[in-house]
Amino acid sequence: MYDGIVTRKVVNELKDLLLGGKIQKINQPSKNDIVFNIYSRGKTYKLLLSANNNEARVNLTKLKYENPDKPPNFCMVLRKHINQGKIVDISQKGLDRVIIFSISSIDELGFDKNKKLIVEIMGKYSNIILVDEDMKIIDAIKRVNEEMSSVREIFPSLPYEFIGDDKVDISEESFTRDIFTIDQKLPDNQVPYKIFQQNYTGFSPSIGKELIARAGIDDRINWGLVSEDEKERLNDELLSLRVKIKTNDLGSFSYSNTKKAKDFHTIRLSNLALEEMTYPTMSEAIEEYFNTNKTHDRLNQMKSDLNKKINSNIKSVLRKKKILSDNLDKKGKIDSYKRKGDLLAANVYKINKGDSKVSLLDFYDNNKEVEVPIDPSKNPWDNVKAAYDKAKKLKASYDYAIKDMPKQDELHKYLLQVQDFINRSESIDDLLDIREELEDARIIKKNSKSKKIHHKKSKPYHYVTANESDIFVGKNSKQNDELTLKFANKDDIWFHIKDLAGSHVILRNDNINDEDIYIGAYLAAINSSIPKGIKVDVDYTEKKNVNKAKGAKPGMVYYNDFKTIRVDTSVDLSDKFEVKK
Repeated sequence: MYDGIVTRKVVNELKDLLLGGKIQKINQPSKNDIVFNIYSRGKTYKLLLSANNNEARVNLTKLKYENPDKPPNFCMVLRKHINQGKIVDISQKGLDRVIIFSISSIDELGFDKNKKLIVEIMGKYSNIILVDEDMKIIDAIKRVNEEMSSVREIFPSLPYEFIGDDKVDISEESFTRDIFTIDQKLPDNQVPYKIFQQNYTGFSPSIGKELIARAGIDDRINWGLVSEDEKERLNDELLSLRVKIKTNDLGSFSYSNTKKAKDFHTIRLSNLALEEMTYPTMSEAIEEYFNTNKTHDRLNQMKSDLNKKINSNIKSVLRKKKILSDNLDKKGKIDSYKRKGDLLAANVYKINKGDSKVSLLDFYDNNKEVEVPIDPSKNPWDNVKAAYDKAKKLKASYDYAIKDMPKQDELHKYLLQVQDFINRSESIDDLLDIREELEDARIIKKNSKSKKIHHKKSKPYHYVTANESDIFVGKNSKQNDELTLKFANKDDIWFHIKDLAGSHVILRNDNINDEDIYIGAYLAAINSSIPKGIKVDVDYTEKKNVNKAKGAKPGMVYYNDFKTIRVDTSVDLSDKFEVKK
């Protein structure tokens, strides 16, 4: 991660590109981020200084940052003191995560003034501090009072002081404290990889673990079990790293798994079982790491937000369906209450106010004598009316349920379909398309106060089989509609997972073979709501047999004259088709 060794690499890169450069523009896009536009040697560079707790860093960036309408106070202070200033030096405090930009500028009276902008990359204690030539604080992006820190205060007019420690800087010419020197003071229960972070400036845990691995030391043992040969190898690795730092023989690498970027550094972390990427500059490696992780985190957050809204709608639909189902179950009571009204109306002369029941001959059932309960507080005709009113109310509820239940069933299926697409989305653009679809369907509200988010519309997945058949797979409900109803030819083959939510799949070729059919069904299966690794049924038919009911939700279709094929999703068929961009 962003340790002192990475800081050294970044400082050297910035020196090569920005020394002598002019600060043309200063912005503060967020609470703890500053962006400079710097013109140097015929080119304009964008420099990001971040004091965010979990993302503190300094690197050149190519990203576009949205700026607030009103610049924050610290941004205004920077503009006043160093805008149009010249960068005369970029240095690092030893091998610590502290970068110092020395800037020459002209004050209001036309005199040259030297300022320093100090960036401290220290996790939640990260800061960006502007000081004058006497190292007196002008201002900081995070002001720190005595209640916030017992170490030092960061406030205008106070003297700036670097945070000191008793660790060793291996890049100093006078360096002598190698592994054998500190070995005498190390306890036997010392964890080997922690030696470096605890004793040497600028070392992150990942570097300690890498040096231990290179020396062939078992990471499960304590220092007391490390042999003298292993210590010698470890010392050689430390001294070799020192030479690389001093000669700037450092690379730019990032490390990731299939889901997320996990680390970055200037030396190869061979002990990590991760995919390694090499970059021309450390800034590019840093930018890729944070941008990838931020995108991943934002993707998951958007999925979570959309799923909350979908789940809320699903709960609402299920409540409605329960009420409608109850009303449908009361069909028999409609006739019962109407029959009661008819019997009471025919025998109203037999009813006295205050009666709680009346015995009558039921002309609906061979004049059998029945006992009919009535409300003693009502007069005879009001009891008749109450029975008819109850029958009428139940009939209205039943008739409404008959009409509305299919709509709620379709809405429920649609919401489950959208939820499936949300969970399978692989990009922010895919989710933004789904959000727009839900807004258009009035399932979620448009936020009129927020700016319209412009994004690149996602396209269906496109695959090509060995038989040169094209297969297209929808990424959302609207794409399903467009693929099936607008894009597909009438004799193209259409696929869909049987009775469950999933993508529409279109297979196109003049000479489709059995393998194409199976691959189309396989893609329909894995692009659906079913878990991977099981056998599932997939329906397929010619597109001309697929239709959409008037007013149906996006992606909701019906089909006939179809066949069904069983697909084993535990078998990987990715070598049977090519992914087209």
